Parts: sequence; structure tokens; C-alpha cells
Amino acid sequence: MIDTTHELGVAPPDFAEFYRRDAPGVQRFMCAFAGRELGVEATAESFARMLERWPQLRRLADAQRRAYALTTAKNYVRRVAVLDARFELLDDQHDVGRADSDLDRVTDSTGLVQAVRRVIDAQPTRRRQVALLFFLHDDTTADIARLLDMSESTVRSHVSALRKLLQPYVQRFQQFTEANGDA
Repeated sequence: MIDTTHELGVAPPDFAEFYRRDAPGVQRFMCAFAGRELGVEATAESFARMLERWPQLRRLADAQRRAYALTTAKNYVRRVAVLDARFELLDDQHDVGRADSDLDRVTDSTGLVQAVRRVIDAQPTRRRQVALLFFLHDDTTADIARLLDMSESTVRSHVSALRKLLQPYVQRFQQFTEANGDA
């Protein structure tokens, strides 16, 4: 006999359990990665696609299913970004710049943020994931370990390595804020 619960709109129990357990973590990560609105949308799309493919995906280990959900959600964000860029309307009138006394400060700040982003982007995938969850989302090492299916000591090692890499940028940021009175 064929299982028709999926066809009737009711998720299989093992998918429902997977969704309840892992969707909140995937959504937190995606909101940190792409912003709240797009993160929620990408997570929903990811799990909808997983439900369609559940008969094949149910055989995977939990960590592999989480990785599949994250990858599917990130691909959705990429597709949206490509479509937005392709269909962005251009203004008929060109903006004319005017003197801005804060331009140097903003340029320095932007350059610093871009430099930090390049350092993080150059890291291996797992370390990048740890960086986003730990530094941007403020997740604990225990939460990160559970979400990424790794030991807490491995998460702490990644955080330690990232802190060493980012230390010069932290010092530069402190100098920048002191010089501009932003502290």
C-alpha cells in the first residue's frame, strides 16, 4: 500500500520531527546571512523543497539533512539576488555628488568592514559558519556545536582562530572610533 499522507498535505512524522528540531536554527542562520525577511522566505522554501524530496532525503544522517537545508536556503538567496540585480530599475537622472565632511570617515569604516568580510570569506566553510553564528548571531558554542554537528571544543578552536585573525581589525576599529569620537 502506498503512503498517501504526503499527498493529502500532511507531512510524514519523521519530516515533521526534523522540521520542528532544525528549522528554527536554520532560520536563525539564514536571517543572519540574508536579513530577516529573505532569511525566513529562504528557510520556508528550503524546507518545502525538502518535503517534496523527503523519500530520498530521509535516508541521510541528521547533519547531512541540516547541510542540505542550509545549502538549499543559501541557493535560494543567491537566485533572488541574481534576479533582483538583473531587473533593478535604473534612474533616468544621475545623482550629482556634493561635498560631504563625513566621507572620509564613512569610507574608512566601509573599508574596514569589507576587509573583515574578506578575511571571513577566505575561511573554510565550517569556520565561516561558526563566525556568522558566533559573532553576528551571538549563538553559544553549545548551540553552534549542535547546529553544525561538531564538538564544542572544535567550535571553541574555530572561535579562537578567528579572534586571532580578526585582532588587527579590532584594534583598527578601536583607533577609528577613538579618532572620530564614536566611542
